[in-house]
Amino acid sequence: MKKILAVFLSALMLIGGAAFFAACGGNGEDSSAKTQIDVYMPDGAPALALAQLMSEEEQFGEKVAYNVVDAATIQTYVTGKDPAAEIAVLPVNAAAKLLGTGERYKMLGAVTHGNLYILSANGEQITEDNAAKMFAGSKIGCLQLNNFVGYVLRTVLAKYDVQYEKRQDQNEDNDTEISYLYSVEGTGITPAAPFDYMIAAEPAVTKKVNATKDKPKPLHIVGDLQALYGEEGYPQAVLVAKTELIEEKPQLIEDFIAAVDASAGWILDADTSAQTLYDAVVGHFGKEGTKPTFDVTDLTKEVLGRCAVRFESAQSCKTRVVSFLEEISDAANQTFTVSDSFFYSPASK
Repeated sequence: MKKILAVFLSALMLIGGAAFFAACGGNGEDSSAKTQIDVYMPDGAPALALAQLMSEEEQFGEKVAYNVVDAATIQTYVTGKDPAAEIAVLPVNAAAKLLGTGERYKMLGAVTHGNLYILSANGEQITEDNAAKMFAGSKIGCLQLNNFVGYVLRTVLAKYDVQYEKRQDQNEDNDTEISYLYSVEGTGITPAAPFDYMIAAEPAVTKKVNATKDKPKPLHIVGDLQALYGEEGYPQAVLVAKTELIEEKPQLIEDFIAAVDASAGWILDADTSAQTLYDAVVGHFGKEGTKPTFDVTDLTKEVLGRCAVRFESAQSCKTRVVSFLEEISDAANQTFTVSDSFFYSPASK
C-alpha cells in the first residue's frame, strides 16, 4: 500500500510540475528566452539614420529597445559569448573585422556614405585641383587616426600622391613635403590647435564651427573628404542583424529595413524639426551617461545632408563594400575581408 501511495504522489507532483512550467513558459517555450530585440547604434550620423524609428518607438509587432552609445564602445555590443545587440549599426571596417564570416551577424545594408570634413582656421578651401599642394608639408589632426577616419584620410592622401607619416609631438614644426598626421580627441579640435587641418565627422563638425564663430580665428569647413575621395563617397556605417534573428523573424527584418530606408527621407523632410531629431537620439542614450556629439541648433537640413544618411541594401552595395574594404586595407596595413554569406539576401530567408 505504501508503495502504491508513493507512486500516486509522485505522479501528482509530475503533473503539477508540468502545469507550472507550462504556465510560466507559455506554449512549452523556455521562460528564460530573450523576448526583447535590442538595437544599438553609435552617436552621430548613424543614430540619425534610425531617428524616425526611435522618435516613433517603432516596435514591428515585437518588443524593440533602441540604444544610442558612445562610438568607441559599439563593438562591445556585437562581440563576446552572448552579444547584447540583435541589430546594430557600426563602421564597415569593424563589421568586416568582427563579423565578416556572416556566421553570427549579417549585413542588411549601408546607412551612411561618408560624413567626414576638413576643419581649419585659415579658411582656404581644399579642392581636387589643389589638394596635393595644400596637404604637402601640412600637419593634420585626425579623429580615430588608427581607425576608420584615419584610414579614409590616408586613402585620400595616397590618391593625390601625398607622402605622410604618423607623428607624436603635436608642437613640432614641419619643414618637409611630407604630411604629418596626429591622433586627436574631439576636445583637441580648436582654433588654437597646432594643426593646419583637422578631420572630424558631421554633425560634430558643425558643432565645432558654431562653437568658435565668435572667436578671433573661428574654425571653417575647408574641405569635403568624400568629394576628394570621389565616387560619391563610400559605405561608412552599416546595419547588421543576428543571423538567428534573420532566420526566426524574416518579416521583422524586411519591415525594419523598409523603416530605415524611409527614415533617411524623413530626417530631411521640412516637417521634421531639429528638436524632434535631437529628442529622438537623446531619449535613447544607454546607461553610459554620455551626451550627444551635437546640439539641436546644429541639425539644420544642410548639416543633415552632409551626414550622407541613405539606405542601400547589402546586395546593392556588395561590390562597393568589398572594393572599399580592399582600399582601406592598404591604408590600415591590415586586411578587411568579408564572405559572401555576410551579405543578407531576402531570397535566403
